[in-house]
Amino acid sequence: MRVLLGGWKRGTLGDNHDHLLNSGNGAITYSRGEHSRRDTEDQLRLLISSVTDYAILTLDVRGYIASWNLGAERIKGYLAEEILGQHFSRFYPPEDVAWGKPEWELESAIRLGRFEDEGWRIRKDGTRFWANVVITALFDETGELRGFGKVTRDFTQRKHAEETREMERLREALHARDEFLSVASHELKTPLTPLQLKLSAMRRTAESNPEALVADGRLARELAAASGQVRKLADLIDDLLDVSRINVGRLPLEPARMDLSALVRDVTTRYEAQAAAAGCRLELELPTSLEGMWDRRRMDQAVTNLVTNAIKYGAGKPIRLSLSADDTTVVLTVQDEGIGIAPTQQHRIFERFVRAVSERNYGGMGLGLFITHQIVEAHGGSIQVESQLGRGSTFTLQIPMTRLPTTGGPGMSTRA
Repeated sequence: MRVLLGGWKRGTLGDNHDHLLNSGNGAITYSRGEHSRRDTEDQLRLLISSVTDYAILTLDVRGYIASWNLGAERIKGYLAEEILGQHFSRFYPPEDVAWGKPEWELESAIRLGRFEDEGWRIRKDGTRFWANVVITALFDETGELRGFGKVTRDFTQRKHAEETREMERLREALHARDEFLSVASHELKTPLTPLQLKLSAMRRTAESNPEALVADGRLARELAAASGQVRKLADLIDDLLDVSRINVGRLPLEPARMDLSALVRDVTTRYEAQAAAAGCRLELELPTSLEGMWDRRRMDQAVTNLVTNAIKYGAGKPIRLSLSADDTTVVLTVQDEGIGIAPTQQHRIFERFVRAVSERNYGGMGLGLFITHQIVEAHGGSIQVESQLGRGSTFTLQIPMTRLPTTGGPGMSTRA
């Protein structure tokens, strides 16, 4: 078997090596003496012919097979006498041959020096295998094309393993989707059901005894309760819309100078009644004023998510909010003494649709912390959690005082 080494030049390397084949990709150096050179060439020939894990073959300038090793026989199934002189396109699926892929690969190898590809190839028995193929153009010292070297590896097992992992990921995604749809439908019905009942009761009262609706401020109370249910429904829908916007990169930030201390006070005032109903006392440690460049609506959303999360999982215990800053960074912490988060779940709670507890015991779609994380990152900040089961959780939010990234965080854009 003749082994062609193209694009190599003879040179000298020190006193002990007087035969050097060199190219931009590396070198083969022979020991001094013609006898040593012949021995080395024999070793190279024996190596190539004996390798079984790689199909190593040479092609002439038109792509016809000129040499064949044991690895090629094992991987492709042809004996040397069956395949020598055949065009290498025999190994390609019909659809690849139809559009001229084999010829295109040779042209690419000539133009670039080498060509690498992964794709389906055909064995002698007609079965397909997933191949990693490297084709190297072989030029002599004058620059004339002498043929091609072709090395093929069988990656079928790796391909099947990847497909198995991908199928598992798809199954998990479908399971997560089905679970989310189940939870979302439940959560969306939660405010709808009492709203429908309340409106039906008000309609019956209005039809039978309209004066009773205005007695003792009953109408105002009923309308306030109905408005609360509508607000819950609107918040759920907004969360779903935010996730959709994040997915397509259309959740914009509109930074403007604002007072974060005032915003935290507004949020806690808004949720004082809900906290009291859950047996929680909201304790604040805030500076009188803390100004910076942030998107007020999104920051309100982030603080609200942290406060309502603390009320939900820290019922019956105090909730502490503190705010501090240095010259560059503002730090907000929200601490509860509730059920805590298992260590195995702490790295997942900022993912979408993830809940660290059973939805049977606690409501929610698993979007609040995910959206909060996206908002914080969009402002160039970070959020961490420290938690122990049964001892509560502390969420720490760090955001630059005035700087915003030019493109926002993942899935977000910034508008001045």
